[in-house]
Amino acid sequence: MNVDNFRKICVVGWGKTGISLAYLLLSLGKKAIVTEIRESTEFPSSPIQRLKGQGVEFEFGGHSQKFIKGAELVVVSPGVDLHQSSIFDICRALNIPCVGEIEFCFWLTKAQLVAITGTNGKTTTTFLTYRALKEKRKRVFLGGNIGIPFSSLILNTKKGDLIVLEISSFQLETIIEFKPHVASILNVEPDHLDRYRSLKDYFDAKMNIFRNQTKDDWAVLNGNIALFNNAAKKINSNVIYFSSEFPNENFSCAYRIANIFGISKTDCLHVFSQFKGLPHRLQLVRKLGNISFINDSKATNPSSTIWALQNIKGNIILVAGGKDKGVDYSVIAPYLKKVKKLNLLGEASYQIKEALTSHVDTEVFSSLNEAIVASFKEANPGDTVLFSPMCSSFDMFSNYRERGNKFIEIVNNLA
Repeated sequence: MNVDNFRKICVVGWGKTGISLAYLLLSLGKKAIVTEIRESTEFPSSPIQRLKGQGVEFEFGGHSQKFIKGAELVVVSPGVDLHQSSIFDICRALNIPCVGEIEFCFWLTKAQLVAITGTNGKTTTTFLTYRALKEKRKRVFLGGNIGIPFSSLILNTKKGDLIVLEISSFQLETIIEFKPHVASILNVEPDHLDRYRSLKDYFDAKMNIFRNQTKDDWAVLNGNIALFNNAAKKINSNVIYFSSEFPNENFSCAYRIANIFGISKTDCLHVFSQFKGLPHRLQLVRKLGNISFINDSKATNPSSTIWALQNIKGNIILVAGGKDKGVDYSVIAPYLKKVKKLNLLGEASYQIKEALTSHVDTEVFSSLNEAIVASFKEANPGDTVLFSPMCSSFDMFSNYRERGNKFIEIVNNLA
């Protein structure tokens, strides 16, 4: 798609991605307008005022047809729900094309793309792939759902560069031409069933990552998941599988992708041996009175929490809860043997309690602070207080990072 055809472009969503898009549009000489469903008081004023001074117009507190009318293209941020937001109805009514940030940036980039999606572990795998590729290639960039907007990389990259992107199912819903040279689905577990009608719909959204690939591209699939056997028949690119090259599927997937670009197993082993984990993913925050506090805020579904429970030794006090995504919380019941107490908070707390109260001592709290303080009082030396929510953060926090940082702040203030 030729971006030169669009002079006035509307950005939907004023988070990190929206800010990045606004600056990119100005750099491209476009007229930018921004519409955000939340009120302006929820955001720092300085970036808004700075961009207003450069001609950007803003609408806060909702999306209106009057404001968007006149735009020639609408670009939505990743968190905008296709099924609930009014923005898509407005675009249809005004006959304005509407795409996601990932699609829009694909039109602009000259770099080659690696795209990784999955339910669990995609952030870690994306980072490991990026680091492995950096062993032999100088100009490799990291972005996407990992917290670095794709749009922030456009002006700094050129032909011959490589961009490694973490991609969510939400971002894949709005693609048209997006075509990564290498694409991978790490795994698929029940998740986001508040947004998708079924696991099949969720899986189909993930499969969009391969939709535009050709025989010159690569698809990297998990060989341990039978679901991919039939799915592979619909993929037009070269299909390869990862399985047990390494004990961890994150490492195995990263190795298979890196190997496509000529990175050896020895080089990958060097990178993997130096990896100490990422923030908010089984992150040891502190030991206090021989009680360990682990931040696993990135665990936004039960399967992520199961992984955490399987990889922590000793007794656990589990702190969980957040915004319900329509998943079955009872699936973690067989993994609660080490959990002495389940302390809950957030919108989903009573649903989780109902599902698990017959398996573990359960209590509901009104805030994260109350839940952590209670967990500390209940823990004995040698125990672990694990914050692994099983839910998204949007009931109380803007994202899992803010939620994890709040956990770290509370833990560091314990005496």
